[in-house]
Amino acid sequence: MDPFEIKKGQKIGGYRILEQIAEGGFGKTFKAEHLVTKCVVCLKHAIECDEDKTEMLLEEARAIWDLRHWGIPAMRDVIKLPDNSYALVMSYVPGKTLAQWLEKPKYKHGLDPEHVAWITQRILNILKYLHMNGTVHGDIKPQNIILQEKQHTLVLVDYGLSLVKPTREDGAKGYTPYFAAPEQIEGKVPIPQTDLYGLGMSMIFALGGDVEWIKVPDSTPGPLCEMIKRLLKRDPLKRPDVWIKEDLCKIIEKVRFESFGHTESGMKPLEE
Repeated sequence: MDPFEIKKGQKIGGYRILEQIAEGGFGKTFKAEHLVTKCVVCLKHAIECDEDKTEMLLEEARAIWDLRHWGIPAMRDVIKLPDNSYALVMSYVPGKTLAQWLEKPKYKHGLDPEHVAWITQRILNILKYLHMNGTVHGDIKPQNIILQEKQHTLVLVDYGLSLVKPTREDGAKGYTPYFAAPEQIEGKVPIPQTDLYGLGMSMIFALGGDVEWIKVPDSTPGPLCEMIKRLLKRDPLKRPDVWIKEDLCKIIEKVRFESFGHTESGMKPLEE
């Protein structure tokens, strides 16, 4: 059977395709609307329907199926298509990724450290919820962080490399160069501290630092710099022991106060 091709205007399950919004090696992502409610959703289709790709897609659905958090897209449905491939239906998240913000000429040298601080605090809030519910994201990087800059909120997307309650028998499904922790590159099972490493590298990226040489810009406030260094310890067991022994959501508040004299963003705008 020929691969099923999704096109604009097509009806898939109870949804109508509005437009394609992304494409990668794994598949294509579309913006769609519910036929009855007209609510907008995101539909992710795996182009290949071999057993491994299908299982990865279904594992992504399982990883967030019962999770409910403002920073995690809600899983709506899984649809089986005529060629036996699958499409995931999730809440649609508008906005630009952190990576896209750094492409703007205004931010070619990085974001203001205060912006990086509130972004970090929001991500830590999401990671605390994920980890307390047994899920390791496995792919924390600027391309997976969608900012709602006016509200100073964000959504962590793409759970294709996530694991639920990983055991030693599990291995890394894959990784993104520069943002992957050493244990992922070695093929070892991701753990909560693996996500912390990806966060630390994303902070360096957001600050305009050097992700190849793992160098934080000299203009970074000392307390924020020290926190990044802790997240990037090569040995995962030397990174913060989350979340029972060390609550990083509280620590980032202290870091913000020590760095900027306050713990609130004041809704300082990110400008186009």
